[in-house]
Amino acid sequence: MKSQITQVPFPGGSGNVPSGALQFQNDWPGLFLRGDTAISLHSKIRGLEQRLANHPDAVVQACLFELKLIADTIERDVVVR
Repeated sequence: MKSQITQVPFPGGSGNVPSGALQFQNDWPGLFLRGDTAISLHSKIRGLEQRLANHPDAVVQACLFELKLIADTIERDVVVR
């Protein structure tokens, strides 16, 4: 299931928003990752999943679950096929 990708113009810029903190008007600041940065992060998360898959600590497993959701989003919506 592909999620909707919101496209936001970058006023006064070249259209290339750098990775980092990004805030829209009075909304909470969030984290923006450019595609190339996201693809690198995806690879690192998948590597952690493999290395820590059987880790006995429940906190580690919970963190891996959250990271997996991020990697799944990158895989589904960012990685160019």
